[in-house]
Amino acid sequence: IQQRQFNKASNSTYCIFMVNKPYAITCSVVAFYIPFLLMVLAYHRIYEPWRGLQEPQQHPQETHQGPQEPRQHAPDQHSSHRMKTETKAAKTLCIIMGCFCLCWAPFFVTNIVDPFINYTVPGKLWTAFLWLGYINSGLNPFLYAFLNKAFRRAFLIILCCGDERYRRPSILGQTVPCSTTTINGSTHVLR
Repeated sequence: IQQRQFNKASNSTYCIFMVNKPYAITCSVVAFYIPFLLMVLAYHRIYEPWRGLQEPQQHPQETHQGPQEPRQHAPDQHSSHRMKTETKAAKTLCIIMGCFCLCWAPFFVTNIVDPFINYTVPGKLWTAFLWLGYINSGLNPFLYAFLNKAFRRAFLIILCCGDERYRRPSILGQTVPCSTTTINGSTHVLR
């Protein structure tokens, strides 16, 4: 601890935040492991109905006798759109949750392990893991913008200071002639 606290090269001391074992466990469990478990459970509850939608469904009254295969109805347009929307939402949630876990897990694993190995984790590794967690907060707006068309549109409006070109056309009709352009796969109205 003294070696980590005093830097002989610069002849100065600096503050090191070191925690005892109970605090490290409690802090990590409350700040990361419980939210992680809740996210996994929530994702599982979201994923199960979605998986059921993916399986082809057969109507019992429509089976045929004989060597023919049972006939399956093609999903109507509404259920097809719903399945696409739910698939995209499940993928988005998975990617965002995966990034959260990948970015914060190294820090919180190290936070628990360090007191048990007599505080031997190098300071630079601590700093790298902490900044990896901070990077997650910076990644979220870009992940949402990349994965969600409505968020991407709102993000463009904010970045472009409310520029009207990126707003949706009015359902009451257009008063100004406009054209469209595609930005990152999303169609935007230009006036």
